[in-house]
Amino acid sequence: MHDGSFCLGKKNIARVYILCVLFLVLFLLLSAAIFSGCATGRRTQTAVTETENIDTRSSAEDTRPWSFIVCGDPQNNYEVFSKIVEAAKSVDFMIIAGDLTGSGTEQEFATFSSFMKKGGVKFYAVPGNHDVSKAPAESLFARYVGKPSQSFSHKNCFFVLIDNSSPKKGFSREERSRVEEDLLSVRKMRYDHHIAVCHVPPGYPYSLLTGEDERSAVASNEEIVPVLVKNGVKELFCGHFHAFRRYEQNNLKITITGGAGAPLHASERNGGYHHYILVKVRGNNLEIEPVRL
Repeated sequence: MHDGSFCLGKKNIARVYILCVLFLVLFLLLSAAIFSGCATGRRTQTAVTETENIDTRSSAEDTRPWSFIVCGDPQNNYEVFSKIVEAAKSVDFMIIAGDLTGSGTEQEFATFSSFMKKGGVKFYAVPGNHDVSKAPAESLFARYVGKPSQSFSHKNCFFVLIDNSSPKKGFSREERSRVEEDLLSVRKMRYDHHIAVCHVPPGYPYSLLTGEDERSAVASNEEIVPVLVKNGVKELFCGHFHAFRRYEQNNLKITITGGAGAPLHASERNGGYHHYILVKVRGNNLEIEPVRL
């Protein structure tokens, strides 16, 4: 009797020991799962914090093809310019690379403003040297057209519009600081394209007879290319020269489109024809097509 009780006690102790081990293992597994969940939560929170400044546009929206138009130098020739405005009704918007008017008078700006309102087309514009021949860009241009310089985004593109219209200032220090600041502010965003627009192309004179007061402005415009390249811009559209030209400078593709109505500066063979630029955006690809009128 004594021996039987002793054996039964040892069996009970063994069962208790096994149950304790099982409970311990279960406890360790649950603890590991809880710790893993907390750690995952911490990693997720960190990831959100690190990407909170990144643009959250829909990738599906960004991949849909879209288009816009760039033209330059209509200079009151509404017979030609009206055809471009009509074409712009089928794209997202248009950009005018300066010299909207022939001599920058208030009447010319009023006519332009009225014409664009009737056209009903969304547009952006930079001033040209003709537009500021009577008053600074901050005066008549700003009153009838809008900001002389600005930046904006549309879908997967970021645009920086540069005012280098003044033959006395060119690409001024103030404008350079503004451009650099705007481009820096979107460096972490997921834009496929950074595109710039100005009136006078780098290296081009303001007039055939460049005076001493214009040479510093021409020299300042030479800084446009390095500033844009440094900040990730790959495309620059300009007006001023009344023809179509496309070339590359220091990995920056430059398109000159001054064919929206002003008297032409080159032979037809050399791009001297009225036209606009149709830009088709397909994801990370740009298609640049001059459309003759």
